[in-house]
Amino acid sequence: MAMGRMISELAKQLCTWWPVPGLAISIVTATGESALITDGFADVGSGAPVSDHTRFEIGSISKTFTAFLLGQLADEGKVNFEAPVADYLPWFTPNGGSREITVRHLMQHTSGLVAGADALPDAAARGYALRDATTYVKPGEMFHYSNEGYNLLGLIIEHVTGKSLANAMAEQLLHPLGMRNSAAHIIHEDSAELATGYQFLHDDRPALPSAPLTPATFFEYSAADANVTATASDLGIFARMILGRGTVAGTRILSPERFEQIITDRADVGGSAEHQRGYGLGVGVEIIDGHTWLMHAGGMVGYRSFLAVDIDGGHGVAVLTNAPGECRIIDLFGRHVLSVVQGASPDPSLFDRERIPDAHRYTGIYGTGSRQIRVDSTAGNGLTLTSDGITGKLYDAGDGRLTCDHPRWSAYHHSVSTVAGKPHWLCGPDSLGLDATPATTPHPLAGHYRSYTPWYPSFRIVQRAGRLHMIAATGVEAPCDEPELIALGDGTFRVGADPRLPERLTAGPALNGSVLWVDLDGCRYTRSFRP
Repeated sequence: MAMGRMISELAKQLCTWWPVPGLAISIVTATGESALITDGFADVGSGAPVSDHTRFEIGSISKTFTAFLLGQLADEGKVNFEAPVADYLPWFTPNGGSREITVRHLMQHTSGLVAGADALPDAAARGYALRDATTYVKPGEMFHYSNEGYNLLGLIIEHVTGKSLANAMAEQLLHPLGMRNSAAHIIHEDSAELATGYQFLHDDRPALPSAPLTPATFFEYSAADANVTATASDLGIFARMILGRGTVAGTRILSPERFEQIITDRADVGGSAEHQRGYGLGVGVEIIDGHTWLMHAGGMVGYRSFLAVDIDGGHGVAVLTNAPGECRIIDLFGRHVLSVVQGASPDPSLFDRERIPDAHRYTGIYGTGSRQIRVDSTAGNGLTLTSDGITGKLYDAGDGRLTCDHPRWSAYHHSVSTVAGKPHWLCGPDSLGLDATPATTPHPLAGHYRSYTPWYPSFRIVQRAGRLHMIAATGVEAPCDEPELIALGDGTFRVGADPRLPERLTAGPALNGSVLWVDLDGCRYTRSFRP
């Protein structure tokens, strides 16, 4: 089967099982594009298909563009990666005026800054709001992904170039690369060229395979963490430049030395001796079977994209979609496409939502009495959940959790954990199989909270085995690890058990025993009228 046809068949399988209205895939080598595959709809309502010229918002893949632009400025002597951020942004005085956070720390996500500050839509205000931020780990010691760090990098670019980020990036990257169908900002004037983005109609519950979509809210954006729109072929040009280690079609974008620094000066993000994983200066780096893969995912409100380049294998893949931004299965799909391009056998079953990896580890009986469930395996690594005489299916959520269509067990994601060697089933406030006394008095914080931010619209706070957890059903920037809330005093809670984490949730006033609103890193959420 021809390569393009194999990838096209994989794409159709993906769209069968996952909420992907349309997609475009560019497959490249250093010398050119070997295949361009499009499928589905740029706009479902009108029936307009995805075409060669359809643009998508590429989200956080823009961070790699930002890093390469900073590399150019470093080659020109305008930016020093080891310089304090305050050298370029004098008002940035976190931790009582400390100058420890450097440009490199921002590029590497090791500054200790918060992951996101979704209350403010524009770059300058977002950056200035962090002028007196407090961090809880020495810069360089912990990888903690931060969109706010890359927003600050965009402000540095504007400071040293005297230009807007969009103009600087277009003049120094997009135009020299020949990315003629791309832009370095998201504005209304360009919206006609974009695929319509889609989000889940119901943002307060886990998405089942039948979950309906609705057009996502369009908004303008220019911050350096997610400012680029591109066609698949244009992003393929960027991938070719990476394959050329800073050069494409005879045009050098970055010095060889700077390119090597970007991919080798990296923070550890886990992995093993056989499969090393790190984050360089603006790009994820993994060593897979002795090959260096450079990758970045991108989620926007209404778009999910993935870029993967094997600089030793000589191929790159760009996958752009108008699927909901939290649809992380696109990342797995992009990885698999690159593997297939380089000789692996295609495996459509990877995208079957009823096929649960390691399904056997979930099976068993959990809980007692009215809260007892039985989880059974089915043919093809599927799982069912039976409770109250009703059996429902369990589905892969794409983020390490499961969803369920059982009417009583559909409000929250599902997962299994182990405490003292004993497995227990986690679903919202339930921890079935864990020997703990359920809370008898509702905590004032427990409930459903909502904001108007499109990035992270709602979450619930539940009491689980005596502890508070924050759980989000959807949201591009929402955590999928259901972090514990750790009380710090004065109504403030750390989001996550690790004391080095910077995210904070602060409770507002309570009325009739229930907190009315909370502030999450500057963004206010009010208690929803829907439970």
